[in-house]
Amino acid sequence: HGAMVKQLRLRYGRMISNVDQLRKVNEVSFREFGDLHRTWSIERRPDGLDVHFAVGPYIYDIMGQVLFGGSWTTSDIGQRIMANHKYLIKWINTWMFWPFPPYFLSKYREFMATKKEWRQLCEQLLEERKANMQAEPAKWEKDDSALTLLLTSKDETGKPFFTRELAISTMCGFLNGAYDTTHATLYWATFNLARYPHVQEKLRRELQSALGSRTECSLDELRSFEYLDAFMKESMRFSPTVPVNQRVNYEEDITIGGWTIPKGTNVNVPMRKTFQSPEYFGHDALQFRPERFLADDPIHQTARKMLTAFGGYTRLCIGEVFAKGEFKAYIISLVQRYNITFVNPDTVSSQAYVEAGVNQPKHKALFRFAPVDAVEEVDAAQNLSWWTSPSPKSVSSSR
Repeated sequence: HGAMVKQLRLRYGRMISNVDQLRKVNEVSFREFGDLHRTWSIERRPDGLDVHFAVGPYIYDIMGQVLFGGSWTTSDIGQRIMANHKYLIKWINTWMFWPFPPYFLSKYREFMATKKEWRQLCEQLLEERKANMQAEPAKWEKDDSALTLLLTSKDETGKPFFTRELAISTMCGFLNGAYDTTHATLYWATFNLARYPHVQEKLRRELQSALGSRTECSLDELRSFEYLDAFMKESMRFSPTVPVNQRVNYEEDITIGGWTIPKGTNVNVPMRKTFQSPEYFGHDALQFRPERFLADDPIHQTARKMLTAFGGYTRLCIGEVFAKGEFKAYIISLVQRYNITFVNPDTVSSQAYVEAGVNQPKHKALFRFAPVDAVEEVDAAQNLSWWTSPSPKSVSSSR
């Protein structure tokens, strides 16, 4: 809050949201997700696929290549950072609500040791980049990766803006912000594609009308798909990535709806409750309907304004455009290749549990991915069956 946060957000924006970075997000996301999706065909996965398990390492690698200059899964230090991060995500719920640090418990000491090692590994990456920059300054002069900018950013007096601790904390923050939130969001998007096949088909028609059979596109093309954008909004409204939007009333006592909120109060706004409000999203707010975000009348304008999945205004998520680029590349690559269905549609559950502040699936569904060309051939054959098969009348009369 205040001047320092504004300066931080300006620098974070340069690291994450400048045009060159967004083009890199687009290129890397299509490449990584394309490599992943090519292995998902029903011929190779006849028993179905756990998407939640499969997609995680690829999200980490996209983040690593775009922000830090290399894949996490192909280096020893990257694998250790990822393993420690996943451990911390798994166990944070156990320890975060204790009224005091329970150092007398061995599992808590293990958790804190892992957190310390995670930060040390991030510091090691910074030190390695610093040494490389000193050895070959010309090579890194125009590099805009987060590692380099954390080391070269200056304040108004010309001194380094990021202290050692702030640079390490920034790296950890980027890792948190770019991994498990995207991980959950892509799972729920896949879930909603399978659960609402008419939406999936309408989305595919929009993509095919512009891309033909292509499974990737440019950043400019990506921005032109209105129904894809509406699907993304509706998926995040219907299946919120996080349970609450948390803010602090810093300025003064305020009164809203007859309730006084004292200065300094931490306010938690339940996302699902807000996003299911008929007042903001229409009388059919409990239905999955991307079209609610497309029209220009007051009702649809209200829906667009009130969807705060990425926050809003001065507290807008700094990784919003990064995450949207990943999301859309994932969906295009997937929907252009496959028809997505559940292995067991009668038993799937949309129930979530909160892990490290993110709504993760409590019961992970298995999915099947049938190549689109094969599905279209089956549909065509079924559409011609009335012509090639005997009519019901002729069959009954022959008996």
